[in-house]
Amino acid sequence: MAGILAERRLSLRGLAATSGVNRQSIADLLAGRSWPDVATIVLLEAALAVRLWPEGTPAPR
Repeated sequence: MAGILAERRLSLRGLAATSGVNRQSIADLLAGRSWPDVATIVLLEAALAVRLWPEGTPAPR
């Protein structure tokens, strides 16, 4: 996701505004300090128009 943000020159605040996900939550995800829930992944995928969860990969339990 960090690569997508850099490629698009999109800031954390910009992604937060577009996705509805808190900026600090996005920062924590990128830093590996937290794991996203399914709702967060869906919001980020919709805002970025990319698939973040690899297809065919089962969700962690």
